[in-house]
Amino acid sequence: MLSSSKRKFIALFFALLMPLGFFFFFEYKKHKTGIRMSPLPVLGTEPLPDFQLIAHTGDTITRAILEGKIVIADFFFTNCRGICPVMSRQMARVQDFIADHPNLKSEFMLLSHTVDPHRDNVEVLHDYAQAYDVDSTLWLLLTGDRKQLYDLSIGFYKLPAFDNPEDTLHPYTHSERFTLLDKEGIVRGYYDGTDSSSVKQLMKDIVLLDLSYLIKKKKKN
Repeated sequence: MLSSSKRKFIALFFALLMPLGFFFFFEYKKHKTGIRMSPLPVLGTEPLPDFQLIAHTGDTITRAILEGKIVIADFFFTNCRGICPVMSRQMARVQDFIADHPNLKSEFMLLSHTVDPHRDNVEVLHDYAQAYDVDSTLWLLLTGDRKQLYDLSIGFYKLPAFDNPEDTLHPYTHSERFTLLDKEGIVRGYYDGTDSSSVKQLMKDIVLLDLSYLIKKKKKN
């Protein structure tokens, strides 16, 4: 039986080794077969605009905090009786995947924006974060000005968001999609946050996107 410290060392070794293994495999495929790794599509023309929102931690979050980060974003509300719990469980799955790979963690930020900021204040979001074991260094639940939140959803992410005042069961409509942004704040992918297979593809794509930056860095050096 391996000791706990040895198991942790082996896990850390492979976590650090995996990206380099991918890198050298991709370089081998490129040079030996002439096949280039297909980059993720560029789905946006404008980068994420500046914003000022409040996280479940009470901290003010702006665009500047995301500099140099790959971002996965979604929209939800804590009182949702439909798709939100499924989405939050899937986002927690993404969080755990990234957290299990120390070399990835510093490169990413997960953002969940409420579409019900009137109810979802910092205290409510904090309790919701605890229910889903949110790692506040990696995943932030955001509230703030309603217009700003809806402008981000509709104007930048190109995802629907509107009120249904006459529907007591579904008072807000928002998208089930997770959006992947590169370090420049450009949309690179959409994924169904209620579908485990789609989220699995997201996890593959975030590794590929992170590796693309590693390859660029290696080429510069």
